[in-house]
Amino acid sequence: MSILKEIYEYKIDFVNKQKKLHTQSDILSKLKNITSHDFSFSKKLKDEISQTSIIGELKRASPSLGNFVNEEINLSNIAQIYEESGVSCLSILTDEKYFKGSVEDLIEIRKISTLPILRKDFIVDEYQVYESKLIGASCILIILAMLDQEKADELEAIAQNIGLDVIIEIHNKEELERAVNMKSELIGINNRNLNNFKTRIETTIELSNYIGDLNKIFISESGFHNHSNVNKIISLTGINNFLIGEYLMKSEQLKTDIANILN
Repeated sequence: MSILKEIYEYKIDFVNKQKKLHTQSDILSKLKNITSHDFSFSKKLKDEISQTSIIGELKRASPSLGNFVNEEINLSNIAQIYEESGVSCLSILTDEKYFKGSVEDLIEIRKISTLPILRKDFIVDEYQVYESKLIGASCILIILAMLDQEKADELEAIAQNIGLDVIIEIHNKEELERAVNMKSELIGINNRNLNNFKTRIETTIELSNYIGDLNKIFISESGFHNHSNVNKIISLTGINNFLIGEYLMKSEQLKTDIANILN
């Protein structure tokens, strides 16, 4: 069984258990009472279309790097440094099993940040989409490697109907062809193969050959370990939006490393 299949089956089971604790009807009822906010993910990236934009990731662990585990880390402090340093948007891992995250992490950071927030998780059910809106997310991720097209379209439609942006995540040409026919403006090219967690930033370079004049906003995700990696993608593909996780989370000079990328 591939890692992605294992994650999918786990997440389906997890969501079914959550529905028994907090029903979807309860979430929908609470949504009627929340105050709408203006933290548009796509608008933020559009406003900065001519400059390098960082989506700074916040997570406690990563299955791709067994030595990167810190469940006690203060994510709110890092989020504040990200914002002070010019990061455009935040990405918060809420997956419990593989990333040691929780929806509470996003709730707490939403309280102190004015930046748009991506709920980074394995979205497999409409329940999670409504929950994402309730906890303060601005955007969700739809991973095409994990979902058939009917389910991907369904989740995208629900998200957009309740005011959430959607990043359609792809890893190969077949998924790119699916993504460009979807409604979302945002396409994330994951340099990490989710079936084996091997990472190659060349994935973005290779897929950029098929982008042409597509009216989409592309984001290169994962595998950036220094600012030269980022500069390579910009120079060879023209893509200037980057979702960066471990490099920033493990940085001992965070503001300096962010400044090096942005400048």
